[in-house]
Amino acid sequence: MADAILVPQVGQDLTEAKIVELHVKEGDTVKKGDMVAVVESEKASFEVEAFVEGVVISLPFQVGDWATVLEPLMHLGQPGETLVAGPPAEPKAAKPPPTAASEPAREKTVVPLAVDPVKAVSKKTSLTVVPAAGGARVVRSSPVARVRAAAHGLDLAAIEGTGPDGAVVLRDVDSVLVTGGTGVLSTPSAWGGADLETRILRQGEGVPILFIHGFGADLSSWRPMVGALGIGCPLLALDLPGHGGSRGHGAADFDALVEAVGRAAAAAGRDGIHLVGHSLGAAIAAALTERGDLDTRSLTLLSPAGLGPSIDGAFVDGFLAARSEAALAAWMRRLVHDPASLRGALVRATLAAREDGGLVEAQKRVARGVFEGSTQLFSIREALARLGVPCSVIVGREDAIIPATETEAQVPAQVALYRLPRVGHLPQIEAADLVQTLIARTVRSAG
Repeated sequence: MADAILVPQVGQDLTEAKIVELHVKEGDTVKKGDMVAVVESEKASFEVEAFVEGVVISLPFQVGDWATVLEPLMHLGQPGETLVAGPPAEPKAAKPPPTAASEPAREKTVVPLAVDPVKAVSKKTSLTVVPAAGGARVVRSSPVARVRAAAHGLDLAAIEGTGPDGAVVLRDVDSVLVTGGTGVLSTPSAWGGADLETRILRQGEGVPILFIHGFGADLSSWRPMVGALGIGCPLLALDLPGHGGSRGHGAADFDALVEAVGRAAAAAGRDGIHLVGHSLGAAIAAALTERGDLDTRSLTLLSPAGLGPSIDGAFVDGFLAARSEAALAAWMRRLVHDPASLRGALVRATLAAREDGGLVEAQKRVARGVFEGSTQLFSIREALARLGVPCSVIVGREDAIIPATETEAQVPAQVALYRLPRVGHLPQIEAADLVQTLIARTVRSAG
């Protein structure tokens, strides 16, 4: 079966990216790690790398085209392999935005992706005055906000706008959507913001997997796993409070983070859920499972926090203080054992996200709530000891952020522990194939 290399999401709340470079053509052989394209938005560029080896069998876009994020940029397969005939992808500039009813079906040979209601909106972000329902007043709004609101049956006139001159923009619509985007207004959380939004990274069948990122990251950090994880269940992710699209959420200390994520996980996994977490996200996943009010089927914890007191406080401070690419790269290299495994595109995307000045301040608020200097202010040792579901803990032996020796010493006997040599705090990057295999194995072990 062909593997899809997806259009990356170059920054939060962006739904399209421009193809500015293509380094392959149909028939080319691609090796894992090869840079195949460069895409950009108004704020950042992103180098797209191949996560598998193969031959380019489908290349629907050309340089200069606009593509929807998280849809196939190209397909890699075996020599002579072809895709089942289907409607070709068309550049965004080549036709007016399609309606949901006229959207072409996904090709059958690849795992279908979630259809985001904003995918058909052009990159133009000018505001438009549109009539409110019933003609009561006019509402200034952005095109993306209008499409999102229409898709969920929301009345723009009932939404308070925070854009220019009070215009309703995407973040305003998203702030009133319940987790999962059913079109029902969310109830305010105890911390003054709407519930966290769970986003679908890949459609599938069965019990979903919810990915929970670590401190300083966002849900897009799981993007490379969308096409590479060899399991057919739905893949979901969210932004932790103070991060990404949830930067305005007020939860900060560990208990508040667990509660906020728990509300989103419960809505997304009413019939059960698998949790995959990294670092702080892994600790949150373990704490959620211990509470007993979430039907957790399995846990995969990557470099989990909360199993020892130590944290590299200098890294946290330096990471948050960095304002240039050089400074940010210097601190982010501490996340990996092999500096070559930290791609420049990841550093640039992290830096681009900081153009929103509120992001760093929000992350500082979370840091004060969960860390004190070089000490973690929470523990999941007892939670892990009481687990009754399949659980795998994956640690890098060369982790410079959370000492692997402290983590390993606290993993109970009923939990599978995988200690990876020559790997740092990001095993999902430095040992991606193995981590994906272990996630799939853990999920399948739950039955």
